[in-house]
Amino acid sequence: MAGEGVNRGDVAEWLRREHQALTALGKVLREHIALMPEAGAPDWLRGLRAAFERLRAHLEQNFAAQEKGRFFQNLLDLRPTLSKQVERLRREHTELLRMADRIRAELAEIDAADRLLAADLSARIQRFLAVVAQHEQRESTITLLVFNEELGGGD
Repeated sequence: MAGEGVNRGDVAEWLRREHQALTALGKVLREHIALMPEAGAPDWLRGLRAAFERLRAHLEQNFAAQEKGRFFQNLLDLRPTLSKQVERLRREHTELLRMADRIRAELAEIDAADRLLAADLSARIQRFLAVVAQHEQRESTITLLVFNEELGGGD
């Protein structure tokens, strides 16, 4: 995605679309959580599971695309001094997917009558969304740093 012959506009557009998709998926989850009923509601729980699964699947596809598309390697080709930061992002992909898998597994284990567990998972989902947003910000910052340096805007 980044590297020789790569259009910076394409990378910027890809980052923008990715940010929009994650924002939209997060908004759906937050809105759904805000509508948590007082009493057990199987439809609400099914909706929460489905919305979270869409987010998890999107993250999995995006992370795979970054690896297969050589996104990180291309960043390193342009700015090798960022190897520690890029490796951190790669590790975070694995950790984020592990976190998502744990939440998904726990969502599958509860039923509509488990109000406290549903509330706990809802809070964890919101925290997960915040962690994903922080990760996304770090990716964007590194990408912008690489392109800024490549364009002569750095030190």
